[in-house]
Formats: sequence, structure tokens, C-alpha cells
Amino acid sequence: MSGKDVLEYYRTWFQIEFCFRDAKQFTGLFHSQARNINRLDFAFNESFAAVNAARVMMNENDIPFSIGALKSLMYNSYILKRFFELSGFKPNRTLNARLVKELIDMAAYAA
Repeated sequence: MSGKDVLEYYRTWFQIEFCFRDAKQFTGLFHSQARNINRLDFAFNESFAAVNAARVMMNENDIPFSIGALKSLMYNSYILKRFFELSGFKPNRTLNARLVKELIDMAAYAA
């Protein structure tokens, strides 16, 4: 086997390993308590679909892929939105877009 083929096999193998790791850690791959094979199949597919959706979201936002970073990004977005809803303050989106993005990204990149 050529070195290029070995490298491609290892790259593919690690992508599969990372997908399983993220599915187990972040999307509840083994949390289903179902006994029916169809329900287990659905739960496994749902977990891997969530990992793939997270990858798409991270690629669209030009953020290096990390489920932890995505969770922080989503949580920060929710908290900021909730803060504005409860305070009654209506931010000017054109003036504050950069500041709001900075607040949302603050913990996402630290994760």
C-alpha cells in the first residue's frame, strides 16, 4: 500500500472516530433506553444527524469545528436574546451588530 493510501485511510478512520466521540459526548448516542430495534435505529440516526448538522452550522459560520464551541455559541445567543427580551431594550441592529457578535462569540472561542 502506498503512503498516500495509508494517510487517506487514517484520515478517514479518525473522522469516523471523531464523529462517534462527538455523538457520544454531546448528542446522547448511548442515552436511549429503547429495546425496539426501530427505535434504537432512530435514536442512533438522530444523534449522528445532530453531529452532522453541527458541522454544517460551524462551516457556514467559518468557525473551526468543535461541538463545545457550537454549544457555547448557541447558549450565548440564547442568553443575549433573553436578556434583551426581559430588559425591554430594543438594540439597534445596524449600530450594535459588531458588539452583539463579539458578545456571542466571547465564550465560543474560549471553549
